[in-house]
Amino acid sequence: MLRYFSTLLVFCSFSAFVFAQSDVNELIESGNQKIKERNFKAASSDFKNALEISPDDTAALNGIILTYIYLKDFREANKWIEQALEKHPENPAFLYRRGIVNNLNDNYEKAISDFEEALAKKPYTSLTIQILLNKASSHYKLEQYNEALDIYNKVIELDPRNFKAYNFRGLVNFKLGYFVDAVTDYTKAIDLDPSYPLPYYNRGMSLLKLNELQSACSDFRKACQLGYVNSCKMVVAECGVK
Repeated sequence: MLRYFSTLLVFCSFSAFVFAQSDVNELIESGNQKIKERNFKAASSDFKNALEISPDDTAALNGIILTYIYLKDFREANKWIEQALEKHPENPAFLYRRGIVNNLNDNYEKAISDFEEALAKKPYTSLTIQILLNKASSHYKLEQYNEALDIYNKVIELDPRNFKAYNFRGLVNFKLGYFVDAVTDYTKAIDLDPSYPLPYYNRGMSLLKLNELQSACSDFRKACQLGYVNSCKMVVAECGVK
């Protein structure tokens, strides 16, 4: 009889855990859906409820941090980041999020330090790429263009079809005066996503530097057609309205 009750107690405890975990998973799924719907306050409520059940859950912690970043409540985001790092000091994702917040607060050197610390934790490849892209952005903001260029080269080695890497490497090459290389990068970005206007505009600006006005105007018109207002202004200023 004692063995029966012991077994029953273990079974009930296990069942309670399973149901609780199911509730956590549902709340996290709901929170992520609300992020997609840009209902960030409701999303934060879901993630908080999940964390009340399971305070160490990494998905819930990541979710609530992300919602406060979207809400631009960086103080609250940092509070949750520090809590997450106390519970999971070896998790690179939370160091990455802290770097994002520092970038958004114009604390680029601190952001670089966070990204380097995250990379030292050997994150999986897709997270590594995101960390590198944001680290390169920090160097770009500090006008450390050669450092940014090296990082974008690394991203392209890891992911040869990364649209962002080509587009941003084009910006760096433009800043360094490598206009032919910039055109090549923007052309690759356009090949990867022909519906996005910015690479057309950027390639047009690079072509202007190369005195290729006709080709530049073709790009400006295309970017304008795709809804990029600055490109419409360039059509008027450099090409005439056609």
